[in-house]
Amino acid sequence: MQKVKDIFSKYFQLIRYLFAGGLAVASNLSVLFICVHYLHLWYLTSAVISFCSAVIVSYLLQKFFVFRNYSKENVHKQFAVFFIFNLFMLGVNTLLMYLFVDIIGLWYLLAQALSSAIGACVNYIYFNKVIFKNA
Repeated sequence: MQKVKDIFSKYFQLIRYLFAGGLAVASNLSVLFICVHYLHLWYLTSAVISFCSAVIVSYLLQKFFVFRNYSKENVHKQFAVFFIFNLFMLGVNTLLMYLFVDIIGLWYLLAQALSSAIGACVNYIYFNKVIFKNA
């Protein structure tokens, strides 16, 4: 039992990251679905809108829940770096969406889920080492 506790505590931040990421992806996919099916927007326009909404959800969850960074010092700079990085990731996400949907022929929601999974790996490393490193 102690071994399980040690493993759990060692990977607790990663587990929180995966949980928070799951919530951000769920919000991303929900907004994407609403934009495409109810607002009748083009899937790439919808992907940009949903990605931006997920960035806000992600920032709040990453800062307070995953990395337990409650510091208000330099919060504007921290959010600016987070936002700029996510603009880059928006470009990556949009490119992956185009490749997965228009080139490979995947269903747009599956394409977004795959794009999000790829982005999650890159994000965790960057968030942990750069943005929330002092947490």
